[in-house]
Amino acid sequence: MYDRLHDTGERLKKVERRLKTLDEHIRQSENFKNGRRQKAHYEKLYAEYKTARKSTGFFAERKAKKALYAARDYYESNRTEIVLYDAAERYLRDALQGHFDVKKLPPMTKWKEERAAKTTERKSLHADYYRLRDEVKNAEAIKRNVEQLTRADEPRRERI
Repeated sequence: MYDRLHDTGERLKKVERRLKTLDEHIRQSENFKNGRRQKAHYEKLYAEYKTARKSTGFFAERKAKKALYAARDYYESNRTEIVLYDAAERYLRDALQGHFDVKKLPPMTKWKEERAAKTTERKSLHADYYRLRDEVKNAEAIKRNVEQLTRADEPRRERI
């Protein structure tokens, strides 16, 4: 009984660790998906600034400053999404290693399906774990009662 309880507890820990990992993957993928557009637009504005800075002409410096201010203003107004996008990109590169492509979205549907399956598995393991825990508790109570009865039947030794 103890072994089954221990094994169920260990399987439950593994499932919960995987669920935690999947939750983080899904959260980072959502950040990646939501910040893509803002990051691309900011990079476009910054590229315009770089080309304006390289150009020569009468108002080239003024155009470069204007482009730089536009890029900075856009970045400041969308800082949260851009920073979350960059963090999500780093996380997904580390998590998926060689399978990550910036141009494609991560496999969120696959992760969500696996998360749903792991959630149902966790529920069944929880039920098994608590059932086994109650059985062990009852068995221990029975064992204690039997031990008390056998001690009561033994003749008491008197101290000399």
